[in-house]
Amino acid sequence: MGEDMRETAVLQRVKQGYTVGARTLASRWIVGLTRTRVTPNALTTAGVSLCLAASVVVLFENRNTWLFYWAGALLFVVGSILDILDGALARAGGKTTPFGAFIDSTTDRIGEGAMLGAIALVFHRHDHPVALGRSSAESSRGSSSERPAASSSPSSALYCSCTCIAASSRVAA
Repeated sequence: MGEDMRETAVLQRVKQGYTVGARTLASRWIVGLTRTRVTPNALTTAGVSLCLAASVVVLFENRNTWLFYWAGALLFVVGSILDILDGALARAGGKTTPFGAFIDSTTDRIGEGAMLGAIALVFHRHDHPVALGRSSAESSRGSSSERPAASSSPSSALYCSCTCIAASSRVAA
């Protein structure tokens, strides 16, 4: 019991340090960005473009697994950081609008959806039964040509990932 409390305290300190560090770094970047001609819409466009590119890169994992996973992860993280900065830049520059907030949140879901869809397709390619929501009985039936099309199609994998995005959006709101 005492060890669990120590681990919790350590995790809390790490989380606090990360939060303070990330906020400090973001505020420094925003101060620098407000002096440039970079607009929040430019950051939004760059962020969603990098997230979309990351989802495409992940699809090539069959050529070199670690290279393409890490490249996709790096692109996605950079795109996500730009996505964080766009709203902060809009607030710091006094350029916030309801339409801008709508576009920002919509492009966030597009980038996340593309990445989740790519991951679902990779799981489908590797016939991963848990990730695709199939029972062990369905996955033990043999090759994908012997299984019903509804449970093994790429579109069902995409549907599952889109359902997860919709659920997370409702929880976040």
